[in-house]
Amino acid sequence: MKTLLKPLAVAFLAIAAISVTSCDSDDDANLVIQDSAFDITVNNPNFSTLKTALERTGLDAALDDPTATFTVFAPTNDAFEDFLEANDFTTLDEIPQDVLENVLRNHVLGSVNRAADLESNYYKTLAVNADGDSFDMFINTNDGILINNFVFVELGSSDIPVSNGVVHVVDEVITLPTVATLAASNPTFSNLVTALSQEQLVPALQNTMTTGTNPAPFTVFAPTNDAFQALIDADPNDGLNSIADVLALDNLDAILLYHVASGAAVRQEDITDGLVVDPITTGTFTINTTNGVTITDGSGNNDIEVIATNVTGSNGVVHAIDFVLLPE
Repeated sequence: MKTLLKPLAVAFLAIAAISVTSCDSDDDANLVIQDSAFDITVNNPNFSTLKTALERTGLDAALDDPTATFTVFAPTNDAFEDFLEANDFTTLDEIPQDVLENVLRNHVLGSVNRAADLESNYYKTLAVNADGDSFDMFINTNDGILINNFVFVELGSSDIPVSNGVVHVVDEVITLPTVATLAASNPTFSNLVTALSQEQLVPALQNTMTTGTNPAPFTVFAPTNDAFQALIDADPNDGLNSIADVLALDNLDAILLYHVASGAAVRQEDITDGLVVDPITTGTFTINTTNGVTITDGSGNNDIEVIATNVTGSNGVVHAIDFVLLPE
């Protein structure tokens, strides 16, 4: 089956200069930007495939809207060529229109974010799931600007001004993220990702199939690195003195799967007091909402806090927690 979710090795060309006029040539503050985000694709032949894709999906009018504000990560013709080849397509016409539209929307933020404004965090894109919930991308600014752990904003190719926002050049197509992608992209979850990789559970969280055993969508309660440290510090007599000790646990795979519910994406707004969650592995845990959002796990820990919610991918939702959940 064709997939649009795998990373692609794509090289991008630089954007051509944007036409501007000046009300006062001696005053840069009075520069008037004429080109819209869509005009970039019209005026630069390196973006002709993007132009065609936008027109096919009806997004050309949206990116030409002078009243809107966008941050656009614009793929070039070479990017689309590699994208098509990697996914066994010959032309854009072979991609279902709704899928192509969502991939394009995944390159757009609904606000202006210049390079200096970006921080390491999740950002909502204009891509959505069937319920209309916006997908997230994680932008890491620790060393340049890295999107979803594999797409770099090209050095010197950011902050291209347009009349309705800003355009950045990236070095790969930003494919629709899974919950695995969104966790792996955030350094805050590096211990969790290491554990999932060791137990060979990452492919399970990349699954987008809604049928079969443990189908998507998923609800993931993701312990942060601090959550793992809190587990290590909780009991001086349990033999857990480092993350290496946690990774050596015989039942680590069961512990990890205890954090994942299958078959439904339970968002924060869906959570009610006393909600019992039935995870993939044996056991249940209960979510309480009387004093914030907390979890009581199978081992009796009753003050585990949900500290971030509704990080949304193509196959589910992620909530961050401040302690590792333990089954009975």
